Amino acid sequence: MIKLSLGSAVSALIVLAPLVGHAETDKAPCGSFQKMPDGKWKVVSPVKIETDKGSGMLSPGTTISPGKNVGGVDIYAALQRSCH
Repeated sequence: MIKLSLGSAVSALIVLAPLVGHAETDKAPCGSFQKMPDGKWKVVSPVKIETDKGSGMLSPGTTISPGKNVGGVDIYAALQRSCH
């Protein structure tokens, strides 16, 4: 399980199942990301990611490319599934 939460200004906590084939229990905070014309995702507001393997922060301006892992989870794949 991974948890995605918005920066400290917002207290929303988002939970996703990271493994392929498992249903998501909630949606990624799509408003914190912008899909770029080249298919990559850009972080537009801070997002904290917590997993059972670790945690990390995604800062505004960070580019998420295919295979981008944070805390052992492919963030790009999660965004592709959740945010259209």
